[in-house]
Amino acid sequence: MNGLVKIGEYILEFVVVTLLVALSAATVVFFIPMMVGLNGFFKNKKSVRLFRDIFYTIKENWVILIPFTIFELLITVFPILNIYYFNNHLDQMNPFILAVSYVALVIGVIYFATGPTIIVNMEVGFFQLLRNGFMLLFGGLWRSLLSLALVAGVVALIVLYPYAIVLTLYLIPLAVTKLMTENLYVLKARAMGTNVYTLKKAEQDDDYFKQPTPVQVKPKEKEGGEQDD
Repeated sequence: MNGLVKIGEYILEFVVVTLLVALSAATVVFFIPMMVGLNGFFKNKKSVRLFRDIFYTIKENWVILIPFTIFELLITVFPILNIYYFNNHLDQMNPFILAVSYVALVIGVIYFATGPTIIVNMEVGFFQLLRNGFMLLFGGLWRSLLSLALVAGVVALIVLYPYAIVLTLYLIPLAVTKLMTENLYVLKARAMGTNVYTLKKAEQDDDYFKQPTPVQVKPKEKEGGEQDD
């Protein structure tokens, strides 16, 4: 019975996240904030994360989300439109504009993969976000390459097979969040002169001691030394 409940929870999570991402993508403007919200959602363990974590994360980071969203829209949407247009109008292709579009798109993909993790886990300004987002790639080569490949694959689907994008709306935010968060742990552990396991253990212990615990109230003594029941 517990197995069926867990399956149902995963199905519900898949459906809700997919719908939220699809709706945000339809508006375009809210797509990047949704990716940041999902990063805050997926960074938590399955047993404790709630859908409200998505919107809480967006609310907590709305100041940095404004410039980051504008940046990502400019550096990804226009290049995608250019590439899509030239692929369908080969006779009007401009090699220079196409090359610039690909370079801009690569930059957009990098920060699409790294930006949400930096925003959720660090208090940074916009230019600090750009610097730290690039540095996050050095937390693990294979994880960074895999994250960039996943994001680039989504971009390719948008350009070539846009209807297939629905299948990626849950998996890509989940995978990229886990990979980039691990990179962040690696960089943080290096800076502190420790290892990832010790760092995670310290954070878990800290979270444990921050949890509220029931206070044992000692019964009030009555006159004569008797205690209340």
